[in-house]
Amino acid sequence: MTHAPRRAHVRPFLLSLLIGTAAMAGMTAGVTQAHAADGAATTAEAPQTTKLRLSATGTVHAPPDELTAVFFAESSAPTAAAAQGQVNAQVDKAMAVARGVTGLTVNAESYIVHHQEADPRNSRPAQWIARQSIRISATDGTILLPLLGRIQSDSLALSRLDWSLSRTHRTALVQQAEGLALRELQQRAQAAATALGLKIARIESVSLTDQDMPPPMPMMMAARAASMPAPQAPAADQDVSAQADATYILRP
Repeated sequence: MTHAPRRAHVRPFLLSLLIGTAAMAGMTAGVTQAHAADGAATTAEAPQTTKLRLSATGTVHAPPDELTAVFFAESSAPTAAAAQGQVNAQVDKAMAVARGVTGLTVNAESYIVHHQEADPRNSRPAQWIARQSIRISATDGTILLPLLGRIQSDSLALSRLDWSLSRTHRTALVQQAEGLALRELQQRAQAAATALGLKIARIESVSLTDQDMPPPMPMMMAARAASMPAPQAPAADQDVSAQADATYILRP
């Protein structure tokens, strides 16, 4: 007996579900393609940028405003205690004189005591040597200069005398130099952007560095005689410099 093939029957609600799923899949693919197309368009429209790195230096000139004198007392004796006692007396006297003058800054510095062996060839016995330094500074040289001879007459030797910029004055000068460096940096960046046919979009980074402190300006050592005139202050200016470094972002 021959049987006729059975026909597959798909229920109506199942057929609707399959058709709906296929339609949603097509919509999802269309949305994904649209998003990809939008992303490509955004990338193509983004403007290209260029980095420009520049450095500039600003320098200001100013006369030094702080005079510093360094003295030392030295004494030798058969014992360390005796040598130290003599040095202490000399230093105490000099510091008392300096502290009695308004406008001076007085500080005791290095203190050294060492033993020196005998030297028979020069008929020198063994001895102890003590030495101490004191530093005296003033922002008004006319206050300190007349005092040099007086302190030297008390058996102290002048080892250093120089002019320099005080910390407060130098800080103010560094700020001025930084301002000059930044202004020059901005002018150079604008000129470079114009020459390249670009515009400054923003500043990515900026750094400021002050240069090394200028060395003190030494003066001629004063004579030991208190009656000799004190040396005059130098007229030469000192330079204070600052460097500015920056990275600019340029765009068309």
